[in-house]
Amino acid sequence: MSEEKKFKDSYVLCIGGMNVDKKVQLLENLVLETSNPVVSSLSAGGVSRNIAENLGRLGVPVKMLSVAGDDESFTWLEKETEGIIDFSLVDRLKGKTTSNYTAILDLQGDMCLALADMSICEEMTPEWLSSHEKAVKDAALVIADLNLPQETLQALIQLTNLEKIPLAIIPVSGPKMKRIPDNLQGVTWIVVNADESRTRYGEHTLAELAALWQKDGVENIVITKGTKCGVFADATGVVKTFTPIKAEQVCDVTGAGDSFLLECSMELLRKQAWKSRLDTD
Repeated sequence: MSEEKKFKDSYVLCIGGMNVDKKVQLLENLVLETSNPVVSSLSAGGVSRNIAENLGRLGVPVKMLSVAGDDESFTWLEKETEGIIDFSLVDRLKGKTTSNYTAILDLQGDMCLALADMSICEEMTPEWLSSHEKAVKDAALVIADLNLPQETLQALIQLTNLEKIPLAIIPVSGPKMKRIPDNLQGVTWIVVNADESRTRYGEHTLAELAALWQKDGVENIVITKGTKCGVFADATGVVKTFTPIKAEQVCDVTGAGDSFLLECSMELLRKQAWKSRLDTD
């Protein structure tokens, strides 16, 4: 993307997971090997899709790049965010099932078990990404989650780095940390929790973990640790600690990381919009 490209003529591109989420709230303490009374609800989910929806609701032009089944679940997802997310880049695959995710929450609203059928995400190959290269090049900012296979994420990092497009990565879970390539040169942001970072680097302090992310090429890092003190580090060498604001009552913790990256994305866009205004003066 050229230096002269203005954000007002572009969009944010979110690449990765989009699925139907089912939230199951336990009404009593969990007892294994028997039925448990619950209340349940459906919602539109997927890390990248969640971020896309939040950006869209804030008035940011946003497109979703993903794969879905040719089924009622994807039709439902489209209707849930009609006019908010542009789904024109989503490829519908016959014979495949749109991703779905089930979270079981305990009495305090904390996740005690999660089940995910994300097998369709393996269809997002480097060749698939190459077929959407123009959409990536036209984006002002790319946000990707770890539902992408490692080879595809590596190809995306290379493409955005070559085109000088800001790229933010948000992990999905500890097990999927293995999808992050060794070389992260060109990654603008990563928002990750302490456990996910230690899955990659082993036991270190948060400041040390931030330095290791930067050594691998990431410019800006946010490492969270639930309600405890987290760390932010940027490309200038600044390392700061922060303490999250504690809510008096937590309904559930799902989506907290997505919301955190949303604010980082908005900050990137604000900086880019400011630079565009300077370019036109």
